Amino acid sequence: MEEKIKLNQAGYEDYLKEIEKKEKELAELRIYKGADAIYQGDTWHDNPTLYQAELKEMALMRDISQMKQKLNCIEIVESLGDVRLVDIGDIVKVDMIYEEDDIEEEIFKLIATTPDLNHENQIQDVSINSPLGKSLYHRKVGDTVSYQVKEHSYQVRIKEKVELN
Repeated sequence: MEEKIKLNQAGYEDYLKEIEKKEKELAELRIYKGADAIYQGDTWHDNPTLYQAELKEMALMRDISQMKQKLNCIEIVESLGDVRLVDIGDIVKVDMIYEEDDIEEEIFKLIATTPDLNHENQIQDVSINSPLGKSLYHRKVGDTVSYQVKEHSYQVRIKEKVELN
C-alpha cells in the first residue's frame, strides 16, 4: 500500500490544477503533432520533429497517469488549532543536530501545499510529506525528533514556534 500524501485543501486544488495543466499541454501537443510535426519530414525519410513530439507525448501521458493514481493516496488535512503542536502553517525554529559538536539553527515553515518559490523572506518551506516535515508534524516544542534520508539519520530539536510581525 502506498504511503498517504498529506495536503491541505489548497494543496489538493493545486495538485488538480497541475493535472489539468498537463492534460492541456498534452492536447496542444497532439494538435501540433497532427497538424505540423507530421509534415516536417517526408514519407521516405525520418521525421525527428514527429519523433520528439511522440516522446514528449508519452512522457506527459505517463506523468498524468501517475498523478491520477496518486489521487487515491491523498489525505486532506487541515490545522488542528492546538497551539502546543507544530502544525500546518507554523514557523518553527529548530536545531539541526548533525553531530554532537555540529548543530545549526534553522527556521522552517511547515506546509501542506505547493511551496511558494516567490516569497521574499528567508524562511524555507518544508512539506509535511518530506522526511523532515513528517518528523516535525504534530510534535511539541522541546521535542527532539529524528528523520532519515537514504542511509543518513538526523536529529532535530524543536526550539520554538516563531510569530512573524
